[in-house]
Formats: sequence, C-alpha cells, structure tokens
Amino acid sequence: MKSKIKYSFITMLISFVMISILAGFIIEPDDTPVALIKKVVKDVTYRLDSDSDVWEDAKAGIPLKDGHEVKTGFKSLALVLFTDGSGVLRVRENSVLQIYGEKEENRFDKNTYIDKGEVGFEVTKQEDEEFKFTTPTVVASIRGTAGYVGVNDDSSTTIMCSHGMIELNALLGQRQSSSVSGGSTARIGTDGGINVSVSSGDEQKTFEASQQTETKKIRIRTNKGDLEIEYIPESE
Repeated sequence: MKSKIKYSFITMLISFVMISILAGFIIEPDDTPVALIKKVVKDVTYRLDSDSDVWEDAKAGIPLKDGHEVKTGFKSLALVLFTDGSGVLRVRENSVLQIYGEKEENRFDKNTYIDKGEVGFEVTKQEDEEFKFTTPTVVASIRGTAGYVGVNDDSSTTIMCSHGMIELNALLGQRQSSSVSGGSTARIGTDGGINVSVSSGDEQKTFEASQQTETKKIRIRTNKGDLEIEYIPESE
C-alpha cells in the first residue's frame, strides 16, 4: 500500500513539474521577437550572436530577437519594424546595429545599439516604456518623435530631432546631459560634450533622406536573360 502511495506521489510530482515547464514556454517565451525585417534593398545581412563571425543574408519577414544584429552594405537599406508597433527604423547604407528588448509584466523596453552608420527613426509616444538609442558616445531616450542618428568613424554622434523631444546622456569624458527638441540637432563628441543647435539645411536634407524607403528598379537584358536591379535613388 505504501509503495502505491509513494508511486502516485512521484507520478503527480513529475506531472506537476512537466506542466509547469510547458506553461512557462507557453506563457513567457524567452525568444519572443523584438522586431522584424520588413524590407531589404541590396546587401543586408544579420547575425544571431555578436560573438559569431557568421552573417546570413537577410530577407523580408525575418524576426529579430534580443541581441540580434543587422548590417547594411554600400547603397543598401533595411526597414525594421518593432513587433509592438512602437517604432520603425530605416537602416541606411554601411550601418551596423543591434536590437534589444526586455519584457517585464506590462512593460516592453527597447534599445537599439548603433555601432556605426545612420538610422532614420519614427517612434510612437511611449508612456511607461523605454525606447532608447545607444551609440559609443551617448544614450538617447525617445518618446514619440522622429529623426535620425548618425555615428561617425570616430564614434562621435549626430542626432537630429524632427519633432518631439529626445533626452541625451553622454557616456564618455564630461558625461554631459541635455535634450534636443524638434527642428534641432545635437552633436555628441568623444569628450562627452553635447552641442545643440537649430538644424541646418543640410541636416534637414539628411533627415529627409533617412526617411526614404522608396526604391527604383532597372531591367538589364543579357544573353542569359533579364537582370533586375533595385536601388535607392539619390536625394535631390
């Protein structure tokens, strides 16, 4: 009798553990996509692990999970959408960025680390959630705005704000804090200084170009068949 009771208890314990594990996978998956690649033009690759040397060709519809990276080549473009509808990124040519996302109860905090290049963005208003851009020199907190982030070869950063407000915290040297509002541009140096001024005509044009996703196609007829090339037209 005791052996039967012991056997039933062990069976129930195993069942409970299995149900808990399965429920954990169903309710709180650790690999929920943070964003997805909506569109690619020319040379766009991605990788799952920053420690890996393997970059795979990106295609529209590929999900991006916490820690995944996207890289664009010359005259290339990647359009990235966050799965909760909070923002869209237009990753311009010769850029590298990493996507992060953390869910905590009803919060979904996002962070995009831009190692180099230029990214145009549109972010809807965030109430209790965080949406940040991080570069080697600054952390920018975004709440309902549009603009672009550019990281130069020396890791200095330019952030243009089209509308709304962006809070800035430099990461090096002086570690200055500031904000940039609509129609202004901030330049963050490797010394930790932040300089904010009204956006110039060239910076406004750069912003407009950073929002562009329209492409053109040309068809070239060869002796092996037609070759179709999609490209981003030059901004006027």
